[in-house]
Amino acid sequence: MPQTSMNNLPDDSRVWVFGVSPALDERKSAQMLSRIDGFLAQWAAHNVPITSSRDLIEGSFLVIAVDHDAETSGCSIDRMFGTLKQLESELGVKILDPDRVFVRHGDGHVDALSRADFRARGDMHTVVFDTIVERLGEIRSGRWERTAATSWHRQLLS
Repeated sequence: MPQTSMNNLPDDSRVWVFGVSPALDERKSAQMLSRIDGFLAQWAAHNVPITSSRDLIEGSFLVIAVDHDAETSGCSIDRMFGTLKQLESELGVKILDPDRVFVRHGDGHVDALSRADFRARGDMHTVVFDTIVERLGEIRSGRWERTAATSWHRQLLS
């Protein structure tokens, strides 16, 4: 079976992190994960199943991971993005919009800001999520959540 548990994948597995805004409630989380599970169960590149997994973190981050030995193709990745585009419409959320910066506020909640809002309200101490990380180990270790000063986000503040 191509879909597996995230725990079964090694740290060097490739990941895509998709910020979801607004954050999903329980019902929409279940709906999204059900659709993603259906997609991953059938996901293949050149008729070879792709060993993959998914997780939803804090209702705001959909993580799709692919085993480091699995091969993906442009067409297989396009199918993933097509599924996400459909989910945006079905759930009334943004998933593929690149204009958002995800931050953790002092009270702990996660929020999506437009890049313009981040420039106006953020600073080098603002805790951000690096949704362009490439490896599962970066998420597991927490290295994808850090201050803007230690992330590519600092470029947005200059």
